[in-house]
Amino acid sequence: MNKSKAVIIVKNPEALRVAASSARISTQQGTSLEIFERSQGDEKDLKLLNKVLASGHKSVIEHQTFAVAFNDVSVMVEQFVIEARLASYTVKSRRYVDFAGAGYVVPEGLDNAQRAVYGAAMEARFADYEKLMALGVPKEDARFVLPYCLRSNFYMTVNARELIALICAMLAGRGKGFAELESLGAQLKAQFDAIYPGVIDGELSRYPAYAPTELPREIGDPMEATGGADLLSETPNAMALLEAAMGFSGRFEPAFGSFANQANLRALMLDARPRELELLNYVFGVRRISLACLTHFVRHRVDSPIVPPVLAALAGGTYVLPETVKAIPEAEKVYRAAFEDQAQAAREALRLGIKAEDASYFAMSGHQLDILLGMNARELMHFMKLRTCSRAQWEIRAVAGEMLMRLQIACPPLFAMYGPSCRFGPCPEGRMSCGKPRERI
Repeated sequence: MNKSKAVIIVKNPEALRVAASSARISTQQGTSLEIFERSQGDEKDLKLLNKVLASGHKSVIEHQTFAVAFNDVSVMVEQFVIEARLASYTVKSRRYVDFAGAGYVVPEGLDNAQRAVYGAAMEARFADYEKLMALGVPKEDARFVLPYCLRSNFYMTVNARELIALICAMLAGRGKGFAELESLGAQLKAQFDAIYPGVIDGELSRYPAYAPTELPREIGDPMEATGGADLLSETPNAMALLEAAMGFSGRFEPAFGSFANQANLRALMLDARPRELELLNYVFGVRRISLACLTHFVRHRVDSPIVPPVLAALAGGTYVLPETVKAIPEAEKVYRAAFEDQAQAAREALRLGIKAEDASYFAMSGHQLDILLGMNARELMHFMKLRTCSRAQWEIRAVAGEMLMRLQIACPPLFAMYGPSCRFGPCPEGRMSCGKPRERI
């Protein structure tokens, strides 16, 4: 699909020996090193590995890791890929990098009429992006008019088990029907097959049935809206459970018969391994966040997001309107017109018969979605350290602030201590610090 590529740029040539050794160690005599010496990374090891994987013992292949370069793929692909929970990512920032010349992905198979509508809309959005910046709108706010066919480049480091799951999702799961995702999945499969022939075919044959989400084909009228968050579920009697956990761990001395006293809670917040907090779980309904803001949520590794398809954001019609845009009348006119024009172009493309999957590319970074999000209290502490900081992007900071307010109402003794990193020690932002640290816990 155009220039979209996924290339495995780093792999460990000894990993087959390690994976085969791990397949043997639970059933054979000998030390770890002795068993490793018996594994030669040959056809015998590969056959063993396939047998063990077929039996459901998939952790053995996690010893193989890969670094993958996603090159000139769409932002839609970026969003899809970073929902793989057990991988690590580094993405080019659209807050700081000028994307005027980045270009965009064009779906394959468009006829002349569809291509004309598609190309005109996307060229216009990039022109709007440049207009907004020329009018004084910062890049981090001008980016909201960029379409989701925008080319992105990023790195992913992942173990083989998670990469297999991602490839299966691209070829047979929720990525199926999206030509770009299927193409990238096929590219990765071919590279993986060269190292572990037959492994992915075996996994695909056992891939569980996937109930696809029906994609909308009606595009709503564009409308400015603001986001928010509701606390939908919380651990009942959270402080009683935390009291029990802090007592059970044996790490804290009680005061006046209580383990979860103020001093111990403070020590827990500052502890390098506050495992007790992981027993407390919270679910939020996060309302009307932009697709750009969504990235800040799903990149957190220890959360559980449920995210509708990108096309739902375009179909819903609502979009975020930054204060920097509202402050410049001409910029606001350009900005609002961009969303109006994009909706009309998407409707015309659908009328001309474009696939709903390809219509997803018409979504713009400023279009909004509702998501469900679950986090435990330890990850929430990490999330709030980053996202309530004054250096955080303004939209995620506002939503995180509302989430924290809901938590503080639900469980004041614990969540009153949460906040930006400066509440827990020196500011990690260095020369970019706001210079106004919050009160320490």
